[in-house]
Amino acid sequence: MSCDPPAPKAATTCGPCSASERNRYFPGRRLTVADYQLEQRHLIERRRLINRAMLGWGVVEGMAVETITQDAEKNRGVVVGPGFALDPRGRELVACDAVELRSACDILWLERSKGCPEPAEPPQQEEGDAAPRHYLVSAHYAERPVGSVSIGDDCTPARCEATHVCETVVYSLIRIDACPSGLAPCPDPFWPRGDCPAVDERWWSVPEPAPGADPAIARISDRGTHRQLAKWSLDRLDKGLCRIDCLDRLGPLLVALDDGVPLACVTVGFDCGKPYVMSVDDNWYPRRLASPNPTLFDLIRGCDLTRIKDVGWAEWLPHDRRVVPFNAFAKKFSAPPPVSNPKAKRYKGEPVATDFWLCFTGPVQTASLTADIFAITLIQRDENEDVGEVRRMPVRAIDVAPQTAGDPDGTTRACRPRVSFRFWNGEINPDNSSGFEQETLVEIEVRTAFIIDALGQKVAGGGRYVPSDDCAPGGRFLSSFVVEPSPEEHDGGEADGGDRDNVPAGPPDVKKQDDPSQRAATPPAQEA
Repeated sequence: MSCDPPAPKAATTCGPCSASERNRYFPGRRLTVADYQLEQRHLIERRRLINRAMLGWGVVEGMAVETITQDAEKNRGVVVGPGFALDPRGRELVACDAVELRSACDILWLERSKGCPEPAEPPQQEEGDAAPRHYLVSAHYAERPVGSVSIGDDCTPARCEATHVCETVVYSLIRIDACPSGLAPCPDPFWPRGDCPAVDERWWSVPEPAPGADPAIARISDRGTHRQLAKWSLDRLDKGLCRIDCLDRLGPLLVALDDGVPLACVTVGFDCGKPYVMSVDDNWYPRRLASPNPTLFDLIRGCDLTRIKDVGWAEWLPHDRRVVPFNAFAKKFSAPPPVSNPKAKRYKGEPVATDFWLCFTGPVQTASLTADIFAITLIQRDENEDVGEVRRMPVRAIDVAPQTAGDPDGTTRACRPRVSFRFWNGEINPDNSSGFEQETLVEIEVRTAFIIDALGQKVAGGGRYVPSDDCAPGGRFLSSFVVEPSPEEHDGGEADGGDRDNVPAGPPDVKKQDDPSQRAATPPAQEA
């Protein structure tokens, strides 16, 4: 019976294709070439693992691509300046000198075969085809043997061996459909159509996905199937964590063909059937900067934060003494159903729907959409003292739009508040006298710090315009406008010819989220 304790399972298996094995030295051990190769492989691959895991990949600095002055035929081509980059496997690309790429032999021509780049012959101009073609310039890690020594003796034939390896950079061209230009916009994967739904019954229907698009998956850059950077950073895992990739042999060079770093988009033309680079169309767009640069850049721009995309009162923004007629303001409230017993004392009808809706750039958790996310304040000033009397419009419930196809369960992209029936009956109802007999300042505050998106982050709601700005989660979206009294409204007429009977009351299947605690917390004095 063995007295050794049972060994637990290990997460890494050492082998010839793993960087987890290293030398163990002890007195009397004889070292061979394989031992020294193992030593180098372990140190190099561990360093590259840190590079790709902690820093990412892409251009760190330099490597500018510029067109050579085309004063004469011999000057055609591009020059790639010195610089430093990291490829997707964490290899360091150190270009110490500028390289002029004048002829087709100075650069690698690649083509995609089953998704992988492979060496190809320079393109040939087809008969009758004079249109230029777009190509992507990429940098590749390469190794070139240097030095030479003759190895052999009387028993073995002589052979030449390189004494050193030079780590260098080579450049490639691969065909692309078109050269994009300009800075890529912040990704908006949650709304493929790029607009908010219409403000009517159709607004509460589930929007159709874009033609040919998968609503459940939005592929953004190298984030794979992850919709936001936060989710990408949680689930990110290098699939080849411990795998050592081999280099492709091209003549005397060993080149990493699969791990090119994009540098620029160029146009390739033909002269007497021979290809040459005509111009550099975009020297910046195809680049991917090594992390944490892209991470910080996206976070600074707020690309991954859910925001308020549009609001139902956007036509009244910004404030700037924006005056709104009372009848236009009143149309934002849907007429409630007739009262079955109008003589009942202190009748408390169902909360009245409004068109003060919110539309978000991404799905938000419906559980976070409680009545206290809205604060609608009415301010009327005393003519003698010029002191404002503040009243709060009682928000009783929140209507939420149906879940969009592909969004997580329990989320929505839009909502709207419902206000107290007694407020509507006393202040808005055209059959009763209104409390808006004088100019009234209306402030609508959306407390985005209370609204949580699908990934558990607070909605960014800073500012007073749509879409909301600020690059930090939380805050509040505050806007205001002035409601001007309309005497005709108190007689039941319509100052601008509007029709109250056509105001939609909302579809019957709208999910209403009532907040009893908010009702109890509202002082009776705030209701009309």
